[in-house]
Amino acid sequence: EGVHAPGKLTAPCGGEDPAHGLPPKPAGKEIMWQEGLKRSVRLRANVALMARQVHALRDAMGIARVLNRTLILPQFDCLCDRSEYPDIMPSCLYQGAPRRMQIPFKCSTSFVIDTHKLQLMATEPTRFGMQPHKFGGKFTAPLPVRAHRFLADPRTDAAITRSVLDVVVGAGA
Repeated sequence: EGVHAPGKLTAPCGGEDPAHGLPPKPAGKEIMWQEGLKRSVRLRANVALMARQVHALRDAMGIARVLNRTLILPQFDCLCDRSEYPDIMPSCLYQGAPRRMQIPFKCSTSFVIDTHKLQLMATEPTRFGMQPHKFGGKFTAPLPVRAHRFLADPRTDAAITRSVLDVVVGAGA
């Protein structure tokens, strides 16, 4: 329980790690993130998944920078709902979530990255360490990014949708 099997539906609100060795958590009691990681198999898996996706996003941003392209942000996969509510642990799902919710699920970009900070970096780069006096009067302009649905939006100009560049990196590419 608490481990995702591809193509299978999750058990209802599973995920408590029976080997955590902690006393039972009283309902409504707030716990620190360290305890949440010990208690929840799914939360640990979600943190690992987020780390892999952020790593891939970093690589994609670097490639977009080198190729002077706008990056279309991917739609991220999640194993946990994002919440500050303590009773979400150890299941990682809101109480009102469908009992047979498919895991992983597509989640909001804001589950993975701070989208507001990303937007501010584009409009106010000096607030985020990109200060010209630190780099001999020069700094690289912020990388333009778009939402994952940008190319599917009917308002997007056809010339833009035709200018898509798929990049494959690695051996045999």
